Amino acid sequence: MIAGTPDIKTFYAALDECTDCKFSDKFSKYADYLSIAKIEDTQYISGRPVSKNVDYLSDNVGQEFFEITLGNSDSVTTIVRFTYTQFPPQLTVEQEEFMCIFGDSVANKIAVTRLSNQYSFLYNNDIEFGMHNQNYLFSRFDDMFTKGIASRYSVAFINIKHVNQINRYFGSDIAGSAIKMFGAKLNSFPDKDRGEFAVHLGGDNFVAVVITSRLPELEKFISSVPVSLSYGGDRFEHIFSCRAGITTIRPTHRFGNHVMGECSQAFSYSKKNNVDIVYYSEEINESNHNNTETLTRALNENKFLIYYQPVISLEDKPSLHAAEALARWPLDGKIMSPQEFITLATDSGIVTKIDFYVLENVCRNIKSWQDQGLSIVPISINFSGRHLFNTAIADDILNIIDRYGVDHKLIGIEFSEPDFTQRMPVLKSVSRTLTEAGVLVTLDKFSTGQSTLTLLHDMDASYVKIDADRFDPDDPKGRIIAADMINLANMLGYKVICEGVKTQKQADDLMTCGCNLFQSFFYDKPLSERFFLERLQDPNYDIDISNNT
Repeated sequence: MIAGTPDIKTFYAALDECTDCKFSDKFSKYADYLSIAKIEDTQYISGRPVSKNVDYLSDNVGQEFFEITLGNSDSVTTIVRFTYTQFPPQLTVEQEEFMCIFGDSVANKIAVTRLSNQYSFLYNNDIEFGMHNQNYLFSRFDDMFTKGIASRYSVAFINIKHVNQINRYFGSDIAGSAIKMFGAKLNSFPDKDRGEFAVHLGGDNFVAVVITSRLPELEKFISSVPVSLSYGGDRFEHIFSCRAGITTIRPTHRFGNHVMGECSQAFSYSKKNNVDIVYYSEEINESNHNNTETLTRALNENKFLIYYQPVISLEDKPSLHAAEALARWPLDGKIMSPQEFITLATDSGIVTKIDFYVLENVCRNIKSWQDQGLSIVPISINFSGRHLFNTAIADDILNIIDRYGVDHKLIGIEFSEPDFTQRMPVLKSVSRTLTEAGVLVTLDKFSTGQSTLTLLHDMDASYVKIDADRFDPDDPKGRIIAADMINLANMLGYKVICEGVKTQKQADDLMTCGCNLFQSFFYDKPLSERFFLERLQDPNYDIDISNNT
């Protein structure tokens, strides 16, 4: 028998604890007829198996077998295969009773004991990373506060720096592998005998809970974490550094949310001031609280403005093809771009409200412009990756569009690849629902790495956006990559929008690769509602596309 797996009598001894499944001495007479041949657990996430654990027992007593299947494809499927020797031709009353009890009760008991353990494991662990998850984090917080030991520890919210660069140059598959390697190394840092632990929150975000005296060790560790990557048959080492917001748990803390809120504030301060390690302080709390209140008040009072950046078609006669709606925040006599407030909005959770604010205003404006008899081009709205934690996001978007009676094909929703790398199953579902409803889906900051083929094959989207800076027109290899990716996207039915061209020669070179849509300050800057309305009235551009200067 394989070590660590249950023999049949031990297995049924556990079953006997169930009030509906009492075997007692009567069962032991017949247990020799039966053996567990296999226990197989297949865990499913979003309908797909992600891991499998199979225990085999070597003491099979017969070749005949039957199986009991428990669970469903939405969670965990447990299959137990029993082998048995044939009972005597004439069953005794006790044997018949045993078979009846088995049929009625065993499956339920397995469901209670084995599946409950599997549900608990799934609830508390990130299977893909082999680490604990956010549920485990807050469960441990509760346990630490209950036992009165929480003040021994400090908590660090950790974000890997410059992951987007790896994602940009090598693709989301390699970036994801690098994040997993980092996670494995971070997971080995805590001293588990002293109650320390690490969790993966999602994407490139982690949390480490350590004894406060070990914080200097943690700071040193996260400042330089080497990971080994493979690309194009070559292996190379990349050194990750991190930003972290840290707080020490104090006797006044009572809940994990309070602790993590302080970590988030310290982390926001670190990003804003470009400092890698920041410890929470009351000064940071007051500053962040005031900024968040100001941002929230501006949103509630409809102070945000909507600007529209045109997408230009250079095919045939240059003209307005579409536009992207961008939020602007007037503050202290200055118009703040998203780059200046997006970190605060994201960390505070306000970003999702801003996205819907923009969507509602765009729908309202489109309806108004149509009532004026204008011809409207599709307008897209950026949606943060935070929305992908809401499985009903597609329905929420469609409800708003329908409330204003706007044609679905006039609305686009943009998701940025760095935001959805770790939420692909949800994004696939959301993009499919929106596309089937006629809404235009755009994949922004589209990768040129190994993930490209998978994304182009799996996603339901209308547009992909690429950055002109990643293609050097004078680089023959870069030109081949650009041409092949654009051509493949076009063949699969996507329209390619190139962002950030700086010269007409650069645009001409990309046009030879098959891209005719451009969004760039070189052609048109983001326009206020007033000037965009004028652009809708006169959608043609005076551009000499033969000028290669």
